[in-house]
This record gives sequence, structure tokens and C-alpha cells, in this order.
Amino acid sequence: MRLAAVVAALLIVSSATPAQAAPEVAIRVDPASKSQVGRDFAGFSYEKDRVGARMFNARNTDLVRLFRLLGPSLLRIGGNLVDMTTWNPQGTGGKATEVAPADIRELALFARVTGWKVVYGINLKTNTPEAAAEEAQQAARILGNDLVAFEIGNEPNVYVKTWPEYEALFTKFADAIKTKVPRAKFDGPGQANSSSWAEDFARTQKDRGANILSTHVYIAKNTEADIAKMLASNSSGRLPNISAAMEQAWQNHGIPQWRVTEANNYFHGGKDGVSNVQAAALWSLDYMSGVAARQGSGINFHGGTSTQFPLHYSPIRYDGLNPVGVQAVYYGELLWKLAGPGAYHAATVSGADEVTAWGIGNNAFVNNKSATAVTAKITLPAEARNASVYVLTAPKLDSKEITIAGSEVAQNGKFTPKPKRTRVSGTTTAVDVPAHSAVLVVTR
Repeated sequence: MRLAAVVAALLIVSSATPAQAAPEVAIRVDPASKSQVGRDFAGFSYEKDRVGARMFNARNTDLVRLFRLLGPSLLRIGGNLVDMTTWNPQGTGGKATEVAPADIRELALFARVTGWKVVYGINLKTNTPEAAAEEAQQAARILGNDLVAFEIGNEPNVYVKTWPEYEALFTKFADAIKTKVPRAKFDGPGQANSSSWAEDFARTQKDRGANILSTHVYIAKNTEADIAKMLASNSSGRLPNISAAMEQAWQNHGIPQWRVTEANNYFHGGKDGVSNVQAAALWSLDYMSGVAARQGSGINFHGGTSTQFPLHYSPIRYDGLNPVGVQAVYYGELLWKLAGPGAYHAATVSGADEVTAWGIGNNAFVNNKSATAVTAKITLPAEARNASVYVLTAPKLDSKEITIAGSEVAQNGKFTPKPKRTRVSGTTTAVDVPAHSAVLVVTR
């Protein structure tokens, strides 16, 4: 009886203690905007040898569906292996070490059925201008309107010492390609973790057909992979600094767009338990927001498979050439895509240090990296009546069990989210944002 009395007393105390309310965070999405988010903002980057290996196969229905779910968008073909992959105009295709016309036809069919466009990389380091021009001519003929630009070489600052040396080399290849493909467009300079050649490239190559001013950006090498450092990387350091420099070069010289054509968290494949967990999904959202804020046209997150090292950060996870599921960065890209295209809006956040926010169109994102759930009171750019709320969440920051609105993305691309409804009063609404989660509010 004495034990029962103690238990009863504890129950009375427990029931009398009110649950602690989640802290309130005030978010104001700025109605003004200086940039637009297009449908192709969240794209992919793959190694060039995957073309010959026939990863891009229109009969691979699971992969087609995964691309369609995220797209239509932009597929960049390049990576380190672009400068190790040769062109064989007489080849029968199907070899990872080379590309033949039949391989490009497979890529073109895949692009057609998925609705994706292509930036097509061509070997610079171990190639000749003549062979590059011949491959470019075939690629332009076969890909047709699905070809956006040629990227000549990958991260040339790794093996070319100076800008004048690179300019001379690029000019030889670009001019040779233009003789075969007079309307050819180019992406460059695509440096590794640098924007030092961006101004010069934009100034000298604009009239040669450059239509994408590009860079490749990672946080650091995979030996330095760390969740806390990853989440902090969007606030200061390499990522925001390069975005600011790219925006300036783009503004100064009038190239149609600037874009991060290869990126992910930690280079050399990332690290298991860091690059492929919930923290990486939240990181990818903040990185996309930072590029959009600097008027970038998008990011191609690197992935697929590689013969060099495992790509732990890959948005799509593979067994050989077949997808077996999706990983963290894919979920970040998918939540971004669900907002649709529209004007990018910056936002102010009051009441929390580890919460970021922004808007696309009249939709709002709230990214809560903290260990505490919050209630976000949002002021939208324009009035609405109601909204759907998509929550990208996982049990912990280092969890791989990620869902959006209660649904995972299956191997075959099946995605059945059940977003919650919430009312909007004029321009204001309130949503609960769990710890270590991101929320998208889609207004109607």
C-alpha cells in the first residue's frame, strides 16, 4: 500500500506539471527578391565513365523514375574521370574506359524519357582538339536540344598552373569545337574549390559562346568530415565566399548564368555516417539557399558510382549500375523541388541561432539544425488562405532513416507524402518544426 501511495503521488505531480511549450521563432520572408529559382536548380553531376558503362539507360525504370521525381533538371557529365575517358568513334560502346556514338545515343534516350538536359564533359588533359571536336559534333547531333553546354576538362586548376596557360589550352579546344559545332555553348572554368579564374573566363570567353560560368565546391577532404563542421560550413568560409565571388564575376561580365556544376559535402567520396545522414540533407538545403541568394542558377550534386572511391554522399545509392535507394542529399533536393520554381526571397529569423529560413515564390522553408523543436511564426511575402506543410525529418542528425511528410523515397521512385494542412491568416501562419528537421510551407 505504501508503494501504491507513492506511485499515486508521483502521478499527481506529473499530471500537474504542464508540458514545456516549444520556443517560438519569428520568421519574416522578405517580399523583395533579386533572383529566380528555376526548375533545374537542384541537379546531378556524374563521372564521364558512367556514360560508357551505360548507367544512363532508359530501360532502367527505377532510375528513370528517381530522375523524374526530382526533375526535370540538369545532368552534368564530367568528374575526374572525364580526363581519363577517351573518345572512340568506331567503338561499339558499353565500355567504361571510353565513349562511343552508341553510348551517347543511350544517354540521349535517357535524357528524353526523364526530361533532363545535359552538360556534356569532354577530356582536356589527355586529349587533342581534333578528337574533342569530333566527339562534340557527335554529341551535339545526337543530344540535340537536350544539350545545354560543353564542359572542357574537369577542375583544370589541378593540373594547369596559371590562367594564361589554361586560357590558351581552352581556346584551342573551344575553337576546334566551334569549327564542327558553330553554335556550341560552353561551361567553365569549373575550378576545384576556387573562383580565381572566374573573372578572366567570363571576360574572355563570353563572345566564344560561354553560357555557364561554373565552379566546383566541396567543404573539405573526407578525412575532415564532421557533422558540426558540415552544418557550419554555409555560414562562413569556402562555400559562401566562392558564391559571392562567382556572383560578382557574373554581374561584371554578363554570362547568362553562374552555377556550381559539381558539389557535395566532403570530396573524395565523403564519409559514411556524415555525408549520407540527416545532417547532410539539412546542409544541402542551406547550401542551395546560399547559392540562390547569390543569384546562382543551381547546384549539380555529385553522385553515382566511381572506380576511384565509394561516393558515400551520392544522392542516389547504387549496386553496380542499378539504384537501390536514395540518400540524404536527394531528400534535401526533393524538398527544395517541392517548392517549385519562383522568386527567391531572403528571410530574417529572430529567437534562434541554429534556424535558417528563406522563401521561393510564396512558399517558405524553415531549417532547424538545433536539438530543440521550435514553433515558427512565419510572415509570408504575400497573402494566402491555407498551406500544406512538408516536414523533412529523421530520428537523429546522424540517422539515415529520413522521410518527407511521412514518406520515404523507394528504390523505384515511389513517394507518397501526406503533408499536413495549416491555415494562413493574411500573410501569417505558424508551424511546428521538430529538432534536426526542415519544414516547407507550400501556400495556396
